[in-house]
Amino acid sequence: MRHFLEDISIGGFLPGDSLLHRLDPRTKLLGLAAMLCAVFVNSSTAGVLVTAVGIISLVVLSGTGWRVWAFGMGRFGWMLALVPVINLIFNPSGQLLFVNGWELPFTKEGIETSLKFTLQLAEAIMLSMILTFTTTPGQLTRAVQRVASPLKRLKVPVEDVGVVLLLAMRFIPLLQQELRTIIDAQRSRGVEFSRGNFVARSRNLAAVLVPALTGTLRRADTLALAMTARGFQPGQPRSEFRPLRFSGIDYSALACIAAFLIARVFLFS
Repeated sequence: MRHFLEDISIGGFLPGDSLLHRLDPRTKLLGLAAMLCAVFVNSSTAGVLVTAVGIISLVVLSGTGWRVWAFGMGRFGWMLALVPVINLIFNPSGQLLFVNGWELPFTKEGIETSLKFTLQLAEAIMLSMILTFTTTPGQLTRAVQRVASPLKRLKVPVEDVGVVLLLAMRFIPLLQQELRTIIDAQRSRGVEFSRGNFVARSRNLAAVLVPALTGTLRRADTLALAMTARGFQPGQPRSEFRPLRFSGIDYSALACIAAFLIARVFLFS
């Protein structure tokens, strides 16, 4: 179960039949951009809380289990804990706080700013996870290619960029699995990764990095041969088995997101 959560908590797709799963990937990509604007457009307390309510509603609509979210957000716990500390140190504005006659090295305004920025960062992480949980890498790549298609007039290789994006997303779980296999194999041979001083741990780490790099290069070579055998040529247009089409539910979703963004900007700023 833990290995399953590790593979899907970052960049993984969860099959399902929720409302968000049925949306066109372009709708979700545009919705992500709009919701990120709602997250960072203004740092008022009311606006941040309203945005949090909207994102939690999307989490419920995604139909994913709470364990996946708990494990996924837990992997960013160190970041969410470090951000407020850094903000408190570098935000000296306002009056210093006093508790029982003791002067604290931070201010009330600094605490509020740190908490709001940490919540905004958590909201952005959750939005990206919602997108990857409900959209396959192939669909996401096609959405990026369609949305960025006007850049073709500027001679930007949108198709090639989309292929690179797809391959990168496909390789993430494969690399995780290969690293886990190598670590388990080295442990079965008596390698201890959690014992010894820094030098000893660094040497043990080399027993993982070298086979992992070799395996990655081997997979890349196999992939290149497979793409060549299938007639892939960079820059050449390719057909689609299932072309993307907007439906009524997509237009409704875009309208709801636009209404939420307008309300967030003008009513909760």
